[in-house]
Parts: sequence; structure tokens; C-alpha cells
Amino acid sequence: MDGNFSRVGAEIYSPHMGYEQFAVRFTQSFDEVRIAARSFPTSKALGKKVTGARTSFLDLGANRGVRALVLGIPRLMRRVYDVVNHADVLLIRFPGNIAMLAMLICKLTRKPFSAEVVADPADYFSDAASRHPLRRIARSVHCWATQHAVHRARTVRYVTAHSLQQRYPPSRLDRAFGFSDVYLPDEMFEHTSHAENGGQGGFRIVNVAMMHNESKGHDLLIRAIARLRADKLDVRLTLIGDGVLRERFQRIAEAEGVADVVHFAGAMDGDEVRRRVAQHALFVLPSFQEGMPRAMLEAMALGIPVVATRVGGIGEVLEEQSLFEPGDLGGLCARIQQRAMDASFRRREAASHRAIARNFQFSTLQEQYHLYCDELKAASSR
Repeated sequence: MDGNFSRVGAEIYSPHMGYEQFAVRFTQSFDEVRIAARSFPTSKALGKKVTGARTSFLDLGANRGVRALVLGIPRLMRRVYDVVNHADVLLIRFPGNIAMLAMLICKLTRKPFSAEVVADPADYFSDAASRHPLRRIARSVHCWATQHAVHRARTVRYVTAHSLQQRYPPSRLDRAFGFSDVYLPDEMFEHTSHAENGGQGGFRIVNVAMMHNESKGHDLLIRAIARLRADKLDVRLTLIGDGVLRERFQRIAEAEGVADVVHFAGAMDGDEVRRRVAQHALFVLPSFQEGMPRAMLEAMALGIPVVATRVGGIGEVLEEQSLFEPGDLGGLCARIQQRAMDASFRRREAASHRAIARNFQFSTLQEQYHLYCDELKAASSR
């Protein structure tokens, strides 16, 4: 798979695929879980350790970017081949470069595999979400690979109930699953809602997303803050996350005259993210591409009302009043203004969103994981 994995010494960490968040889903059904992905060295641990009981991490290297990936293909091919060859049950997560390589090796060696679809590459590589010069080629290649995967796979799991399924329909509905892999511990719902936090010092908005490309809509959100403040609404924004485009987004905030009210908090541990999110009055996700966003569901579970774009599976969980179209600055501003001006509406929405998030709590999803893992094992023996 491709994922956000970092290496500190000999340990592997991830902000949302730690051992309890991810591997435990499978260790309850399998004797051993091996996660194969690239990891990138860093000096500071961020997130949770990926490995634990009966779980190991197979490092595929640190090739980042097209040039590094191409130059590292021979070594990467050997490593992925070893992973594919030694797996009893092979699960490949799409879209991604590692996923395409693994599927190619499966095709050459006639190795059966199962697939997971966590996002739509058509959105990720759209002209609005990406400025990469090869984005249109990448879009065609990754869309083809994802569609080919769901046709060839023994089983397919989507992180949406129907949105990604409509874009990439499986060859057999009886071997297809649709549920999220978000980690919402049951105890999150035992605490009081935080919906009214952040009322002092202006109307406080928060966003959680990495800054590796334009697909998360950071620039649109910053421009929305500028427009709302020009209309005399005291809004303030916290951006949690980091990436190569952080300095660019900071320059946009300066150019829009809102650098003093847009706080770049950087990347942080998942527990700290939830603590910080709970201090705000509204969570906004203006993405051009999503599957079923974990950060959004976590905010809903905390009792924070959410406004988000109608992409991926977001429309499956949010009401029409909480949605706006990707890139629609006016629609985003209107949604924020309504919630800033109407506290009672905000409280009702927060309660509704929290009730929806209960459908994604750990124990509920784990029941679906048990059925899914049973089918993974059965499919591998056919």
C-alpha cells in the first residue's frame, strides 16, 4: 500500500494507521499481519507505532517523487515480488503506485489478490486538485488500474457505502464490501459534546489535512476567511497538518491579509489533534478529493459540526445543508456564516452529526471486519 508512514530509528509510525487503529482489525482473524509500504525517515515520531503482536512492517524504501520512483524500480520490484510471493492472503490498497506494481506482479505470476479502494484517483489528479504536469497521464493510469483491480480481485472493500462503488463497480456484488476503516473508539461517545467550545476570541474554525498538494482545498478556505472578515465577521482558522505546500499557503494568507488570524499548527499526534479540534466551533473540509475522511468523522464524534464538499463518500453521511460544491467560494462562505450567526442551528447540527458518527464506532465496524476477514480467507482458498 501507499500510506503516511515515518521511520524513527527502527520503529515505524503513522498518524492514522497505528497498531490499534489498523492492524488489530486483522489480527483478530489472522495469525500474522504483514504491512508492506514505503516509509520516510524523520527525527520526530508522529502518530502511533504501526507494529505490535503478530504484526510486522516490510519497508519498501523511501522513493518519493516520479524520478526517485523510476530510478528505484528494480529494487522496488524485487521487494514487492517477495511480498506477493510469500503472502497467503494478499490485500492491495488502491489507488497508489505500490498497488499498481503489486497488481502487475500478481498478473505476471497469476497470484490471486483482494483489493481495497480508499479514494478516487479521478478526483485526486483533477485539474482543480493538482498542478502536477503529468496529472492527466497519472489520472488515466490510476483510474484504469483501480477499475482493473476491482474486476480482477477475489474480494473488494470500499471505504464508502456506494459512492466509490458507482465509479469503480466490482465484478461480483456478493464479494464486495462497503464500510470505513476510521478508528473511533467507543469511549469517544461517552464524553460530552464539545460543540460550543471556541466561542471566545471570534468564531473558531479548524481543518485537518496534509499539505502535500492542492487537493485538500487549503487555498479556498484561506480565501473564505478573508472574504468573511471583509464582511465584518470575526472568524479565525486553525490549519492542522504539514507538507511541502505549507509555505505557499502561508504566503496566500499573507497576500489575503489574514496571516494574523490563520494559524498553521503543523502536524501532530492523533490524540493532540482531537484535543485541538475540540477547542473549535466548526470543522471545515473543502477537499476536491476524499474517500471517507477520517478527520471529518472524528470531528463529528467529538460533537463538532462539519461543513464539507460533496466529494467521495462525504455526501453519504452529511445532510444537504452541510455540503457545498468543490471550489465554490460563495457556497463555503454562506455555510460558515450561517453557523457563526446561529448557535442553536449549530447545536442541532452537532447533535445530528454525532449521532451519525456512532455508526462508525470501533465495535460496530469490527463486526463488519470479522465478516470481511472471513471472506478474505475463503476467497484466497478458492
